[in-house]
Amino acid sequence: METAFAKTVRTGEKLAGSVCDIDTAKAAISAAVDEGKEAARRIVRRGMRAAEDLEEDALQEVRRHPRTTIAVTFGVALGAGLLLGWVLARARS
Repeated sequence: METAFAKTVRTGEKLAGSVCDIDTAKAAISAAVDEGKEAARRIVRRGMRAAEDLEEDALQEVRRHPRTTIAVTFGVALGAGLLLGWVLARARS
């Protein structure tokens, strides 16, 4: 009878240890997820700032060189239109 009781106590201790291990793992995973979220937020903020800086730089260049901007925009639009027309014409064939 004592042997069965001792085995039951040891099994209970092992289960308690497993629960502690699970709680530790759960806490570690939770911390890692929180760190990942914060890192993602920082990256998004940096990306937003970089996009705003790029927008400001582009606006300055447009203000400095308006004719060149119009010419380049016309050329790109013309090229895109010709390419699209060529692709659609080949698709019909």
